[in-house]
Amino acid sequence: MGPTQETCSELLRPLRALMGLKQIALQRGHFTTDQVPYAAAGLLAELVFRGECRASDLAHHRVVDASVVSRQVGQLEQAGLITRRPDPADRRVSMLRATPKGEQAVAELERRKAEWLSEALVGWDDERVRELADLLGAAMDDVRRHTIDAMNPATASGSGPDKTTDAPAEAGGSNAEGAR
Repeated sequence: MGPTQETCSELLRPLRALMGLKQIALQRGHFTTDQVPYAAAGLLAELVFRGECRASDLAHHRVVDASVVSRQVGQLEQAGLITRRPDPADRRVSMLRATPKGEQAVAELERRKAEWLSEALVGWDDERVRELADLLGAAMDDVRRHTIDAMNPATASGSGPDKTTDAPAEAGGSNAEGAR
């Protein structure tokens, strides 16, 4: 049956607050580096966690327009954080991959985020943090699946493959970041 709308409304308040805290952390430089353009950091992390893929796959998984991905790909490529090569299956399409420099930049961002969370959650033990990570990961998987299925009737009917859970969204999703 699922939760009631009232119960889900209770969840919205802390989620809004968490997103607000993420913005404050971004403004204070906790989640940025000089190497990675802020707007493209999530896309770079997605490439590191997901591995080589097409820009259209990134747009689909991140639930953004292809023009957004195209702009961010240009920034990342110019910074030397990603490379592209022709897709052997369709040479009109490029395959994108993070460079070693891009992988190092994401590792540094993830380290900074984990350090920030560790300091913020100083009163929590590892078990409690893992429990929260598991709950948030499961919820985000379901929300992502519902959102993408609503956009694609083939997957909503169960006739298409479910490709929504194979990598974290915006540098963390259910497998990483936490404050992604």
